[in-house]
Amino acid sequence: MFLYRQTQIHMKKLLSLGLSFVFALAATVAFAQPQIQFQKTKHEFGTIKEDGGLAQVTFSFKNVGNQPLKLTKVQASCGCTTPSWSKDPIQPGQTGVVKAAYNPMNRPGKFSKTVTVTSNSKQPITILQIAGNVTPRKKGPKDWYPIALGNVRFKTNSVWFGDMMHDSKQNVKTTILYNESNAPITLNLAATKLPKYATVKADKTVIQPKETATLTFTYDASARKDWDYVYDSFMLMTNDPKNPQKRMSMGGYIKEHFNPADKINPPVAKFDKITHNFGNVKQQSRVSTTFKITNHGKKMLHIRKSKASCGCTATRPKKMQLKPGESTTIDVTYSSGTSKGSINKSVTVITNDPVKPKTVLSIRANVQPGQAGPKK
Repeated sequence: MFLYRQTQIHMKKLLSLGLSFVFALAATVAFAQPQIQFQKTKHEFGTIKEDGGLAQVTFSFKNVGNQPLKLTKVQASCGCTTPSWSKDPIQPGQTGVVKAAYNPMNRPGKFSKTVTVTSNSKQPITILQIAGNVTPRKKGPKDWYPIALGNVRFKTNSVWFGDMMHDSKQNVKTTILYNESNAPITLNLAATKLPKYATVKADKTVIQPKETATLTFTYDASARKDWDYVYDSFMLMTNDPKNPQKRMSMGGYIKEHFNPADKINPPVAKFDKITHNFGNVKQQSRVSTTFKITNHGKKMLHIRKSKASCGCTATRPKKMQLKPGESTTIDVTYSSGTSKGSINKSVTVITNDPVKPKTVLSIRANVQPGQAGPKK
């Protein structure tokens, strides 16, 4: 009996020692980790100039843990703040840096931004903050006329008319030119080849140094004989020795002008579907589908235009005029080429349906690597 009790006591002591060792080992493992410690987490730049270049600050940190520290991600709150950081593991007791650079250009006024630092530290997330006040720079011709073509700067070289009714003749837009050279520049409007449905006038044809001229464009949408998105490019001719031909463009959306009478018992364009998914498609292959359009209204439906986006083709509808109850089809073919992954292309159909004159048909596919096999 005595030996039995002695054995129990001995076993309890061994068990107690074993548990103590396990707990000690667990505690050691628990504390065996990196720990990041920044000298500061906030920086105030104070007042800086908009045209003074990047405002930069370095946040230093130390690994006060007992395992290597690794920064896994450093992300700024906006694109105006560009961070960089120590990429290699930081050994215990060693230091690293996170650098933040703020670009004040075109950002006058007060700012407050953050940089989120993610690491394998005991505290995995650290938020760094930068703040300041940007004093605006003095603006000049480069700001007012941002597009430079040779010695002439443009307020815009793209004349956008926006929405234009199909029967409108006088759609007018202007742009301003600035001569930044030290010699006069002559505009040769007679040699400028505009589309036949557009004209241009200038308040002066000779632009003196450091002066401006205004171009006035007029667009006759009724003569364009097109629908929806329209675009043209042309060359403005000058005697600028640096760049005499200056590329410009004009465009807009031509829409049908509906009268109140057009909305009484109108034509109604209905499609059997507006989306088609081809599913998995191999590269360098062609797949086709058909969209059916029916006139559910009580007047003649006119299909004004059907146009496909890049990557697919749409045939002209077999009929451009549909009587009430009549239907036609639009064949659409997609060529995958060297595309890869999910694609979404469109076909725009314009009709004289006053409620919904524009319908966008969508085709989708998942393009996979590898050429399609021969057709059987």
